[in-house]
Amino acid sequence: MGAVILSACQSKQEKVLHEAVPVSSKSEITLSETQPDEQFWLALESYAKGDNKESAGFIDDGIAAMEKIADSHDANRKAIDHSIAQLKTLASKVANNQVSSITELNKAFGNAAQSLAHLRLRVTEIEFFKKSEELAGTHLQSAVDHANRYMQFHKYTPSEEEHALLTDTQELSKRLEKGDNVSEEELKVNIKNIDSLLVNWETRFNPAQGHR
Repeated sequence: MGAVILSACQSKQEKVLHEAVPVSSKSEITLSETQPDEQFWLALESYAKGDNKESAGFIDDGIAAMEKIADSHDANRKAIDHSIAQLKTLASKVANNQVSSITELNKAFGNAAQSLAHLRLRVTEIEFFKKSEELAGTHLQSAVDHANRYMQFHKYTPSEEEHALLTDTQELSKRLEKGDNVSEEELKVNIKNIDSLLVNWETRFNPAQGHR
């Protein structure tokens, strides 16, 4: 699929990441909760077409999904709530035609993906200690998916080392799902490494904000 070209008032460089941010990832394992990323992608498509009301509606749908996830998993609620507040402001601005650049949408959606990735890492650890290895693997895979989307919304290409870490994490999630013998130490080291990666990206993408 080709990239969706934005209206003439926007620069050529500002395109919806049609190839980089697909509606659904082939690697994503389905969770019981609705995943907000799909709604945010639809919001980007609608905004690119000039349908601001529809775009704002999809953002609201994504917010509702994030709120449901946050209510289901009491982990990293502060970051999730901060992202939700940012998205609510964005939805209002989009609906009232007060956003001049798609970059503002990409940034907010990237921050949402980052907060969701952190939450999934926390839930992975919780489920592991509850002896729910398969569910822990599902959440770990979802954390990888959100981390990938975080990069994609910011149009960032990972280094070889970063790519290797994400690949290793995906393999670890598969091992957890199959019930392989994953040690507590191995899982904790992996989660710590992904956490650090997300923090480093936040410093890169939002240098003025720092880690929340």
